[in-house]
Amino acid sequence: MDLCQTRRAKARSLHSRLTPVAISLLAIWAGHARAQTTPAGTTGTTSAASTTASDNVLPAVSVTSTADATTEGSGSYAATSATVAGQTAQPLKEIPASVSVLTRQRMDDQNMTRIQDALLYVTGVESLYYGDGTAYYKARGNYLGIEFDGVSVVSGLQYQTQFDLAMYDRVEVFRGPEGVMTGAADPTDPGGTVNLVRKRPLDTFHISTETQVGTFGSVRQMVDVTGPLNKDGSLRGRAVIVGSDGLKSVDGVREKTFMAYGALDYDINPRTTIALSAAYEVDPVSGFDYGVGGTAAGTRLPSSYSQNFSPSWNYAYTSLAETNLNLTHRFENDWKSQTTLFYRHELQSGEYAYSGPGVSQNGYADYADQRQRITYDWFGADTNVSGPVQLFGQTHTFTIGANYSLLKETTESGFASLDGPFGGAYNVFDPDSVPQVNIPFTYGSNIRTEQYGVYAQGRIHLAKPLTLVLGARETFFNEESQSILPTVSDWTTSTRMNGKFLPSAALVYDIVPWLSAYVSYSKVFSPQTATTYTGGALPPATGQQYETGLKGNFLNGRLGVTAALFRIDTDNVAIADPNNPTGSIAGGGARNEGFEFEVTGQPLPDWNVYAGYTYLNQDFTNQTANYSDGTDPKHLFKLWTTYRLSQGFLNGVTIGGGMLAQSAITRGVEQGGYAIFNAQVGYRFNKHVNASLTLNNMFNREYYIRPPGTFFSEFGDRRNLMLTVRTDF
Repeated sequence: MDLCQTRRAKARSLHSRLTPVAISLLAIWAGHARAQTTPAGTTGTTSAASTTASDNVLPAVSVTSTADATTEGSGSYAATSATVAGQTAQPLKEIPASVSVLTRQRMDDQNMTRIQDALLYVTGVESLYYGDGTAYYKARGNYLGIEFDGVSVVSGLQYQTQFDLAMYDRVEVFRGPEGVMTGAADPTDPGGTVNLVRKRPLDTFHISTETQVGTFGSVRQMVDVTGPLNKDGSLRGRAVIVGSDGLKSVDGVREKTFMAYGALDYDINPRTTIALSAAYEVDPVSGFDYGVGGTAAGTRLPSSYSQNFSPSWNYAYTSLAETNLNLTHRFENDWKSQTTLFYRHELQSGEYAYSGPGVSQNGYADYADQRQRITYDWFGADTNVSGPVQLFGQTHTFTIGANYSLLKETTESGFASLDGPFGGAYNVFDPDSVPQVNIPFTYGSNIRTEQYGVYAQGRIHLAKPLTLVLGARETFFNEESQSILPTVSDWTTSTRMNGKFLPSAALVYDIVPWLSAYVSYSKVFSPQTATTYTGGALPPATGQQYETGLKGNFLNGRLGVTAALFRIDTDNVAIADPNNPTGSIAGGGARNEGFEFEVTGQPLPDWNVYAGYTYLNQDFTNQTANYSDGTDPKHLFKLWTTYRLSQGFLNGVTIGGGMLAQSAITRGVEQGGYAIFNAQVGYRFNKHVNASLTLNNMFNREYYIRPPGTFFSEFGDRRNLMLTVRTDF
């Protein structure tokens, strides 16, 4: 298998191989935010910004989407609830798991425009850029999965391009396995789930713009328009357009983006709403670089941290198209039903050269040319009902639902190993000497992954301070594949699972109204598509997580604090057969355990702060180190804060900054521990216009995001400035 096939196969083995698609729409209806009734009878959420009267505060934004978890317009880094842990929005303090919410305000303050920027500053998450505009993501030593407004997709995050963050209200991250709603999750991916939650139309007219200019030569423009589309406000719309063009920290890399997003919400009657959204994005990248591996002696090649080791003709192109249809009805007894249909199409294509395994001390390495085309089509359907039940003097809540999902993937690729000058290797410091050759597609395959199941979740109040949270899923899974190049073969079933029961259980104890303690257990069971060298099937892989923690809300809910201890065990994971390079064995086992701490919110009305720390200890058994990529730091700390001056001649000035620090990691070559510091100053000219200037990596620390291994490496960004101007009307 050629190198690119290996990389894509790795992504599939991390997700497609084991993790089925499971579609479970997670509801986002009002419950804790202040609600107001519009003339059409819709439910609106009044933002926190509307409670403050000052020229330095944005105009009040009334959100008529369906979520008490909405963060847009709050002006805060704190979130009161999340939808990633079930089919209804739940207060964070009542969720028996580690959940972080990246609010719209923090995304704006930190100038986050891509998912890799956002997850880089989420507690315990590693965001590892891959050079071609994609990245891969880990938490608790394992890979992450993804949901789009609660709809889970297989292979939807790792090495995949995502939509510009301008179309999202928030990013929710659930750390640890979440198999009840998402299905038979991949046990090599119990790191957690990322939920990207879209912006919804507002019930008042609002327009905002964002202009960014960076010192690498980048420019980005965003326009966001929303409001009612008829007199009674029963029809509301939203449109977001983004365009960007710019160079990167590595010399010669140029990334472009165009994204358009539209959404409509219509109240059929006061209790029934239909919502439709669609988005389209293209992302061409030229001159991208995967970097070089380490030398034969296990050292890095001396070079500047902006060196591009790939030819300038390298090119990749990605297009995304997505649509989502949701119908929700609210019954008079506070029960709710909803049905969702989801579709996403993605095209990845590229032609490029990259250096082979290792590099000589004098800077020579073998090169290969690669050409590929991959398409993904995801379809999902989910229907569920949820609501309260009065029993034994207590109010309990239940959710019951069913879902179906389907992923179709087609891959075509070609590969050519290149001979350098005089039949030898090429100089990595002169990559444009690497020729671009005509490569036909010589390998191709179709993969079809199908999953369906029924699920239930209950929050049972055993007594006033004690809640039992139970979840269960009966899931069915099937994956089949077909070769299309060099010849067309018949479809063969890679793995099949008929009726597997997946349970979870937790206890939440309210110590005092502002502090709760929890303990939880989650089990993961997954079929495996890898085979032995003789083609025999492997037994299912298994895993489980144990977690306990404390969650507190302080200062009337303005400040949230969480602390958690966790242990994740995995067994029978498919690993490479040491005696047969074409096969696998079910021998992998690992224990990842550690501690997490997070504080986020507003200690003072003008002060926002986020800080997160993670300690991770890994213990590998039975050759499991073969699938550990060595990028998991033992210590990981993240911080971002801003303070708005509201008195005297400095009224309107905002100062802020943050840091990211981690301990050493080793991926062939060791990357020592490092800390990156950022600083920001901003000024609000009036209630409609503000600007900020951000200095990233202010001490110009040279480091690797991903140190050299056998193949590839990735430098961290050098010092740079970003000027951002925003308007709101």
